[in-house]
Amino acid sequence: MSRRKAYEQGSSPRTALGTILDRQGRRLVWVAGRLGVDASTVSRWCSGDRPIPARRLGELAAVLEVDIADLVEADANRTVPG
Repeated sequence: MSRRKAYEQGSSPRTALGTILDRQGRRLVWVAGRLGVDASTVSRWCSGDRPIPARRLGELAAVLEVDIADLVEADANRTVPG
């Protein structure tokens, strides 16, 4: 199963964004449409494969009606593989 399908079907997200989407019952496609990005981009943000660009944080927070801190605080404590 692809990561996108796993997130859309409600598996455990790895990032704060994934947690917020799961809690709100939002789909990757919905968020992507509101931001004008591809769903695969949102999927990468949710999985932690790519960081959310700083220029998108405010827009994403507004779309999801959360504080920017909600999107970044939990992720700041994650260890970066490497």
